[in-house]
Amino acid sequence: MSFTSSLRSRILLGGATALVAGAAVWLALAGGGAAAADKQAGSPRAGRTAAAVLPGGKADPNKYPFGAPTGSGDFKVPPPPEEPTLVPTIGTKTTQRLYGANPFEEAVSVTQHIWPAAVAENAPGENNNDPDRPWALTLLTPDDPLTDITATPLIHFPDDAPVLYVTKTGIPQVTLNEIKRLGDTGISRYNNVDAFLVGAAANSAVESQLKAIGLKYVDVTAPSVPELADKVDQLYGSIQNPDTGVPAMGAGMENVMVGSMDGTDYQYLLPATHWVAHMASGLAWVSKNSVPQATINLLKRRNGMARIYLFGGPDQISGAVAKQLAQYGAVIRITNNDNVAFNANPVDNPIDTAIAFAKMWDGAGEVGWKITGPGHGFTLVNINDWQGAVASAPLSHLGFHAPLLFTGGPTQLPSAVDGYLSSVAPTYLTSPADGPYNMTYVIGSWSQIGWPQQAHIDYISEIGNRRLWDQNTGSTYADSAP
Repeated sequence: MSFTSSLRSRILLGGATALVAGAAVWLALAGGGAAAADKQAGSPRAGRTAAAVLPGGKADPNKYPFGAPTGSGDFKVPPPPEEPTLVPTIGTKTTQRLYGANPFEEAVSVTQHIWPAAVAENAPGENNNDPDRPWALTLLTPDDPLTDITATPLIHFPDDAPVLYVTKTGIPQVTLNEIKRLGDTGISRYNNVDAFLVGAAANSAVESQLKAIGLKYVDVTAPSVPELADKVDQLYGSIQNPDTGVPAMGAGMENVMVGSMDGTDYQYLLPATHWVAHMASGLAWVSKNSVPQATINLLKRRNGMARIYLFGGPDQISGAVAKQLAQYGAVIRITNNDNVAFNANPVDNPIDTAIAFAKMWDGAGEVGWKITGPGHGFTLVNINDWQGAVASAPLSHLGFHAPLLFTGGPTQLPSAVDGYLSSVAPTYLTSPADGPYNMTYVIGSWSQIGWPQQAHIDYISEIGNRRLWDQNTGSTYADSAP
């Protein structure tokens, strides 16, 4: 239950302990699994938790007043007999960990959470039973953030193609097992294709393995990232809106999410991966001071009707580039700046930009999550885990429709994210049984987002009593944006 911020701080500090630093190198773990990852990351999985003892071997009496528990878990949760590859994960009242020691496992945890694939494919209506199994797959290699971000429009309907990771030399066993378990239906509107092989995933080793199990695939490649974005836009548009070949929403909006491909500025565009998985949109790239011809071609197909959303401030995408893009439609920046609230321009960063996008709403383009009150889902990813951000985009496609937020490290939630989640925490007026409720998906390993951080999110997200005299955070349904 959310009480005062000072009490919340005491609870967090009392429970937080040093976590083992350093994430496992994912590429070396493509076939190694969680056991190898935990060993490399120094995980205490095999014994009692590192948080159980203080220097000198004594139990922390503040954390464990009756002594520290021992062992490697009081009991093991087996997967269901019908699906022996399903992986149990750790959840609380208001959080759900989708664990992965590497990108391959992260992606599988996401698809296993969303698609049970429990109904036979020849059952009546199963071809349209999207909550049970996807219609296709998007296969990527986890070594190229620009390519993988570029592919995410393919996730949305009518492709319904979640991300799974492969390598340049084949399909890891954890991914191959999940491809078989999911048993996608094929995209009926696109020649029953089962998989898009994007970028380096379009290699002979992957293709031969897919052929061996009977999957139908198409390669999606291009000489450059902007050209790949243009090709994805044309491909997705031809399936989603064959009348014009341009991705469009129901009321005709032709939105395009735009990010900078300079350095690590792609981090600003990562929240758009969850949006394009949720709504039909284009996705394109610029540099800070120039616009590639492929991006101009993509925008020209909108015939001046584009609404162009720039992720980041002028340090990521310059004013000159914004003016050039305005030749092809309306330009809207997604930034933490506000001309009324701030006298001087604040410094942009990806963490604040993600929060700004979660709060914003542009009615003209029907873009933005407009989450300023409770009753919603969120996805939390370590800012350095772009693979987890891309792979978790289907969490905004089905279920809670959970937009992306970032944490900066394993031990502490950024103050801006802490404040945002506290501000939208639910409170009840009559009964907690009436709701509303929030849910946060925590993506990755304990070295990416630690258990104390997950537990803190659960603490600040639990429903509280709005009538308490000292209740100073939280919201009701009425507090949500219109």
